[in-house]
Amino acid sequence: MQLAGYAWVMTIFTISAAAHAAGIDRRTLQRAIKSGRLSATANAAGERGIDLAELIRIFGPLREMPQELPQGQSAAMSRDAPGGAAGAALLETLRDQVRQAQEQLRQAYEREQQAQQEKARLLALLEAEQVARRDLEQKLLPPPPQPELPPHRYHRLWLLLAILALTAVILVWTHTSAYWLG
Repeated sequence: MQLAGYAWVMTIFTISAAAHAAGIDRRTLQRAIKSGRLSATANAAGERGIDLAELIRIFGPLREMPQELPQGQSAAMSRDAPGGAAGAALLETLRDQVRQAQEQLRQAYEREQQAQQEKARLLALLEAEQVARRDLEQKLLPPPPQPELPPHRYHRLWLLLAILALTAVILVWTHTSAYWLG
């Protein structure tokens, strides 16, 4: 199975090989499939099979390896080595998958870090652009109108003072002119 450039190892056993590997009767295996406790897969030819992980999930560790090699398995899983070499090959396959998963996780973490940095950079650019836009708007817009000064509160007072001063000047002039004329 190929998924987004990553190779996944899927071991599919025939019904007979799966029953033999789990150390159970074929009928027991078929009952587990029929009840839905165990899921079976079908290949392109329509033949049913059991995934190794599914077999181990339901029946626990395998008691012996199957007589026939499942499609895609290495020669290390043969009937000559019922548990040792097959288990070692399975263990090595699983270790490879763990290493691949760790590498994928590391790459995903790096991509996330890069995305966070790019996000921060873009937000800084956006903020700088908004500041520049505000500055430009301030330069291009006419200044706001200045409010009119309220009428002077002391306008009447000044008028009264002016009248008083004029009256004083007139009085002084009349007194002084009578003095000089007379």
